[in-house]
Amino acid sequence: MKGRIACSADRLSLLEAAMISSVVEPNAFQLGKQYQAERRVQMMDASDTELTASVMGNSGLYEQTIRLSQGYLEAKCSCTLSEQPICRHGVAALLEYQRWSKPRIVPKAKVAAPRLEAEKPMPAAVVPSGDVKLSELTQFTEWMQRVVHAIQTDHPVPDQPTMGAGVVSTWTQVIRQMDERRRESEVAQVGLDIDIRNRDAMLARLTQDLDSSVKESKSLQMICKDLQREVDHHKAAANKTTDLSRQVEQFDVEVKAIASILTEKGRRLEGLADTCREVASMLKSLGKA
Repeated sequence: MKGRIACSADRLSLLEAAMISSVVEPNAFQLGKQYQAERRVQMMDASDTELTASVMGNSGLYEQTIRLSQGYLEAKCSCTLSEQPICRHGVAALLEYQRWSKPRIVPKAKVAAPRLEAEKPMPAAVVPSGDVKLSELTQFTEWMQRVVHAIQTDHPVPDQPTMGAGVVSTWTQVIRQMDERRRESEVAQVGLDIDIRNRDAMLARLTQDLDSSVKESKSLQMICKDLQREVDHHKAAANKTTDLSRQVEQFDVEVKAIASILTEKGRRLEGLADTCREVASMLKSLGKA
C-alpha cells in the first residue's frame, strides 16, 4: 500500500490523532488506534520528518515508512490493503509516534542545557562558576531522598527545588533526565513484552492451523488413494470390456466367414440336386423306352 496526501505540517509530531482521523478511512483509523493501544507497533527509527516502524497485523508483520517531503505526507506499507491515503498499519505507526515523541519534548524553560549534554561529561568551559552553597546542598539532599523514595515506589520523580543556575541545578536536571529515560525504557520493555506475548499467541494459532492443515492433508491423501484404487478398478474393467469387444468382433468375422462357406455349399448342393433330378429324369425316360 502506498499513499500521498498534501500536508502543511513540518514535523510529524504535529500530526495529532484528530488530524489523522479526518483524512483516513474511519475503519482504518479505528483499527490503527486499536493496534497502537495493544502495543503492536515497534518503532525502528524516527526523526522529525521520517519514521520507520513495524506493526503486527492480524495476518502478519508489516513494515511502514512515513515521511514529510515538500509539503506532502507520503506513507508506504508492505501490506496489500486498499485503504487510502494511509492504511490501518500506517495509522497505528503515526499514533505510536505521537506517544513515543511526547516524552522527549522537554520545555525549554525547565532545561538549561541540551538533552545530549546529560549523556557525556560536561566540558569545563560551560560549568557555572562559583562555590556550591550549603543551602543548595541541603535542598539537593532532601530532594534526593524524595527521588529515591519515588523510584522505590514507582512514582514520578518530584519537581526539582527552586534554585539558581549552578552545579547543583545541573545535577538535578541530569537526574531528572536519567529518570525520564528509565521510565521510557520501562514503557518500551512493557511494549516489547506485550509484543512477545502477541507473537507467541499468533505463533500458537499458526501452529494450530498448521496441525489442522496437516491432518486435512492426510485425510485428503487417503481419499486420493481410495479414488486411485477405484480408477484402477475401472481401468481394469474397461480393459476387460475392450478385450471382450475384440473377441466379439473376431467371432462376428468368423461367423460371417462360416455363413459365407455355408451359402457357397448350399448353392453347390442345389446344383447337385438339379443334376440328380436331371439324371433321374433321364433314367425314367430310358426305362420307358
